[in-house]
Amino acid sequence: MSLTLYYYPDNASLAPHICLRKAGVDFTLSLVERNRGGLTDPAYLALNPHARIPTLAVGDPDRGGFVIRESAAICHYIAETYPESGLLPALGTVERARTLDWLYFATNTIQADLMVSAYARRYGETSEQIAAVKARAADRVGGHLAIVNRELEKTGDWLVGDRPTCADYFLFMLAGWAEQFKIPDPPSIRPHLLAHARRCQALPEVIDTFAAEGINFFIS
Repeated sequence: MSLTLYYYPDNASLAPHICLRKAGVDFTLSLVERNRGGLTDPAYLALNPHARIPTLAVGDPDRGGFVIRESAAICHYIAETYPESGLLPALGTVERARTLDWLYFATNTIQADLMVSAYARRYGETSEQIAAVKARAADRVGGHLAIVNRELEKTGDWLVGDRPTCADYFLFMLAGWAEQFKIPDPPSIRPHLLAHARRCQALPEVIDTFAAEGINFFIS
């Protein structure tokens, strides 16, 4: 089936985009003009009623195809559909379980608190409340990143095994956002996380993704 990734540069579509390029499959990129009402366009809402990015359409949803709407789920689907990509270790292995554990820690824990910090205005009414929510969530993100930094100190180049997996790409995406959101304890002050980001930036699939989206690397 054909694959179409609905994306916006440096949004939650970034990790799935990298995974698609790593898998080496044919796919179409469809830009969602989120700053021009693209998220609430009826055609897009028919695909993704959550009005969020990303969406992966597998085939034609009106003719037997289907859509996946969560970034981590898209990464997981690509990895399972194209096992030769190495995005996930082999089925039934400890390494696969550990990779999925990190992938879902990234989306359920790091990303969740990062979004609260970035969009603190949704969780408070007064400026004092908003500032408090933002600071507390950012502090939690720093704690999560400290855990990842310690893990990378033990595992070496990648979270699991001797090559990058979809969990590494997802972590890389979130690390970039943490830098941009200027949390008090960003990835760049953590040596092993910083080295991980630099390794990711040097990968061909990452270089090609950034070029296609017209965005810059976040670590010098």
